Amino acid sequence: MRLQVIGYRQQPNERLAPDSSEQGRFLAALGMMISGRVHHIFRGLKCFGTLIPKLSSRVLPVIAAVMILFSSCAMAQEMANSPKIAKKVLNNGLTLIVKPEQGSGIVAIVAMIKAGAARESIQNAGIGSFVTQLVLASTRMSSAEEVAAVADEVGGNIGAAWHPDFTEIRAVTTSAMFNRAMSLMGECLTQANFEDKWVEEVRSSLIKRVNMQSDDLFENAYFDIRQLLYEDSGYRRPNTGFARTIKLATPEDLKKYYSYYYVPNNIVISIAGDVTLEQALDRAEKAFAGIPDGRLPIDRGIPDEKLDRSKYHASEVDLGAAYLMLGWLAPGVGAADYPAVSVMANALGGGKGSIMFQELRQKRGMGYDLGVMYPKLKYQSHLLAYIITDPFKFSLADMTPKVVLDDIQKTLLEQINTLKEKPLSAKELERAKGYTIGSYNLSHQHLLDRAFDLGWYETIGTGYEMYTKYPDEVEKVTAEDVQRVAKKCFTNYAAELLLPKSKSEIEVE
Repeated sequence: MRLQVIGYRQQPNERLAPDSSEQGRFLAALGMMISGRVHHIFRGLKCFGTLIPKLSSRVLPVIAAVMILFSSCAMAQEMANSPKIAKKVLNNGLTLIVKPEQGSGIVAIVAMIKAGAARESIQNAGIGSFVTQLVLASTRMSSAEEVAAVADEVGGNIGAAWHPDFTEIRAVTTSAMFNRAMSLMGECLTQANFEDKWVEEVRSSLIKRVNMQSDDLFENAYFDIRQLLYEDSGYRRPNTGFARTIKLATPEDLKKYYSYYYVPNNIVISIAGDVTLEQALDRAEKAFAGIPDGRLPIDRGIPDEKLDRSKYHASEVDLGAAYLMLGWLAPGVGAADYPAVSVMANALGGGKGSIMFQELRQKRGMGYDLGVMYPKLKYQSHLLAYIITDPFKFSLADMTPKVVLDDIQKTLLEQINTLKEKPLSAKELERAKGYTIGSYNLSHQHLLDRAFDLGWYETIGTGYEMYTKYPDEVEKVTAEDVQRVAKKCFTNYAAELLLPKSKSEIEVE
């Protein structure tokens, strides 16, 4: 599951600018903004007020003018050097998205198969993940050793992963080896060979992974809260599926699933890097030559659900800290309200200027790690607010420990009610929108990330154009939009608590 995790530890400027001085932070932010859009510049300067308070009001307009000049030049150069993103659909239904970025000598290839949780049921949940682990093992044309040798030849950076909305096969290679890499990916997507020995080896590995999940406390808490939020959604299930599916699946079951969904008209290939549209199209046509489209099973999607009451779950863990998660159902990426909910999430828990950080940590000293999670999902998603804290505080009068989670939950809900009752101020809205756009732009620093998101938007049905449109959609969000979606989303909730075993017997006062 591709998660959007937003917390005060994940400040973009902190990651990019280890220099903690005002000048260092300013220069890092300046560099990011020059590569961005002109109409975000003044918002950025407002945000810099917290980073560079010593800059006078006379200096800021000068800086803005310089930034606009550099930004305009940078965009002009980018437009000259980077042809437009293109989409082509082959005769067999294969969708190809190409973003040429000439000069780097590197190419990222991401193939996405529209086969995720919506294509599975409670009876076979996990079969898609099982198949994913085998598509790179061997093919009907090449042995496992030969596939591995070609993978090494093209750079060794090739892999596969199952996600709740799709299956991904990715590769990063050089421009010189692009043709070979495309041939290998085409072979794995159309000619995978589910040999018994590899099936058993992957089966054993997957069962170990299922059993190891119990060691990850945060993942366990996240799984448990999904059980509270959803009744029948495919997003309720573990990503690796159920152990019984993995144990009972036969090679024939895996081949059947593969033949249903690994067909050209169910695949999107996204390519970004030092390659031309003509070359990418030629290699895609050759890699899938003679492969017809397929008749896909009916896609019934994942229906929206409703949480008719608030739900709670608590468990004891061997841990010195306490975890509190509150979760609400929220719209998926294709929903009209998605940009507004993203801004609302960042207003609540995105960065050190967020409501959670300012009101809980700064003013009340609650928690030492907090933030929000808003998974980017095709169908109905969910919004989580989490806090990791010391579970007890001691009274100075008698030095007796008192549980603080109730106070934290109460305070958090009070701040959420404020979002529902009162629109964000202009300053709060600008900060939240700036953080949303900045985080989005930073998520595309790497070539593979750009190829991924282009393909992902096309795969989930919003169209690859959303890759460039999303910041503009965020720009349109108003304080009234945020208040409206807050009233809509923040109703009944699920609460997950992890308490340390050693002191769990202490009663809440």
